Amino acid sequence: MLSTKKSLGLVLGGGGARGFFHVGVIKAIQELGIKIDKVSGTSIGAIIGAIYATDPQIDLEKIVSELDYLKMLKTSAFGTGESSTRGIEPLLRSFIPVTNFSELKIPFSFNATDINQKEEIIFNHGSLFPGLLAAISIPGVFSPVKIEERYLIDGGVANNLPISLVKDTNNLIISDITGPIKKIDNNTSAPDVLYSSVAFMQLRIGQEEIKKLKNQKITYLNLTDNNIFILDFRKRNYQKLIDLGYQAMMDSNFFNLKAKSATETR
Repeated sequence: MLSTKKSLGLVLGGGGARGFFHVGVIKAIQELGIKIDKVSGTSIGAIIGAIYATDPQIDLEKIVSELDYLKMLKTSAFGTGESSTRGIEPLLRSFIPVTNFSELKIPFSFNATDINQKEEIIFNHGSLFPGLLAAISIPGVFSPVKIEERYLIDGGVANNLPISLVKDTNNLIISDITGPIKKIDNNTSAPDVLYSSVAFMQLRIGQEEIKKLKNQKITYLNLTDNNIFILDFRKRNYQKLIDLGYQAMMDSNFFNLKAKSATETR
């Protein structure tokens, strides 16, 4: 049920290295003085969402420019057991200096996936860790994270655009980094066909969820660049993605929707 009070939700989808697009979106939101009332995220969107919800004025661009992502992947990925994700927990905690959802400055939700029980698992209260580690456990890259009796993996497997976690807000800014979806032919490599197929399914599911929204004002921002792979964390890419996200928000219909909404309530 929608709240009668005007509220704004920010949705940060999954997409690995393509998540730098979110950083640009948030940079624009900060510069424009837009107040976000709720945040939801999955996979890389969960990490960026948690950092932002901890401090809505944080300089995300500065943070991402200082990280060595390739070293982080080499030391943490393709390991066995919980060590494959536990290796990056100290780094995440350095940017998320709180331990509980109740300490966040913006209400925040994220998800993970329990394939054994075929369920999307929602995290929105209690401890942030190790749930955040589960949310980014990309299949084939990180091992599942055990929480109680569940083995959880990347939330994007169940719901890569977690609109449902903030659907009770009146207005939505949706940052969709699904992809890449490459054009294929007989010469396309098998991995590219596979990843493009998965991304296409995720994109279609996300679009169907957007169609279900009835009363919300929606600002939809979509990363259409299909040249940057989800594990391509080379530094030459991050500034390009930040700039694309920033410009997408600056060029969006957000203020037109807000003006229309204000007119309708008079």
